[in-house]
Amino acid sequence: MKQILIVMAACLLSITASAQIKKFRDIIGTWDIAGEQNNGASLQIIDSSAIVLTYMGEKKNITDYKIDFTKSPIWFDFSTTDSASTVQVKSLLQILGDDMIKWQLFIDEDRPDHFSSSKGELLYLKRSKSNNTSAVVSN
Repeated sequence: MKQILIVMAACLLSITASAQIKKFRDIIGTWDIAGEQNNGASLQIIDSSAIVLTYMGEKKNITDYKIDFTKSPIWFDFSTTDSASTVQVKSLLQILGDDMIKWQLFIDEDRPDHFSSSKGELLYLKRSKSNNTSAVVSN
């Protein structure tokens, strides 16, 4: 009986661990800000070479990004051009099922190892039902 419980626990742990491994393909798509936070902002991940951030009606290419799926939550750092300057953003991502992402952005401040209520801007992104992955971008 004890051996059966040990085998079942080991199987459950391996299933849970493999279910939590996320890859880039898990976040491909268009993600809109969910709920009352929605101000027309979105994150469009077309492929590994094309990521577009829409904020306050302006589409911006995300450039020079690094994403680390080995960290929990996922570390996603990127740059984008705002007017004449380049903005460096550090962020945390947590994939909550197939259609929801928890995303916290840190601009001009250090990123903590985990989500923080005292730093950054916390957003929830919901996968858009439309699968349109083309974008016209101004930079």
